[in-house]
Amino acid sequence: MSEAPNNQVLQIWQSQPVEGMKMSTEAIRLRAGKFERKISRWYLRETIAALVVIVAFSYFFAKTPQIPLRITWGLFIAGTIWVLVQLVRKGKPKTIPADMGRSNCLEFFRSELERQRDLIKDVWTWYLAPLVPGYVALNVSFAYPHPIGWVRWVLLDAFFVAVFVGTWKLNQRAARCLQRTIDELNAMEPSH
Repeated sequence: MSEAPNNQVLQIWQSQPVEGMKMSTEAIRLRAGKFERKISRWYLRETIAALVVIVAFSYFFAKTPQIPLRITWGLFIAGTIWVLVQLVRKGKPKTIPADMGRSNCLEFFRSELERQRDLIKDVWTWYLAPLVPGYVALNVSFAYPHPIGWVRWVLLDAFFVAVFVGTWKLNQRAARCLQRTIDELNAMEPSH
């Protein structure tokens, strides 16, 4: 019974209009710089991982005499090249120009956050989907010349599904975090 008035007070308090915070140009630059460094590390890590996958699967492609496995490695290579191209096109971090004023600086930072949010939000289309043909071919390749047994098959499929779903979930979580930062920036500028 005593919770109802407390909930009403809490709702009234939370529904009050919030005054837009002001952040200095230097503070915006610091946050944008920190974000740029974080994205640069992610970009470098993803680029190196893609290159390692391409080199490793190229080696497997060259050494494998079986046609189904060559098709598998070729599909993984093609999918990884597609991921790398999309990463370079859409994910490469941009540096905030030194001569920007506060409003332009804030708008630049917001647009970078939105660009990265949209990129990782659509991780299925540019990152995971291009690898699915290789995954399907791997299943067929292992079943074709010598069945690996249903237990190994289930474990292999469970591993791939866990990696794909885990990657998707992590990226969705990161997109929500970026959206919260965008919302904070929007709250600073009542006109936005």
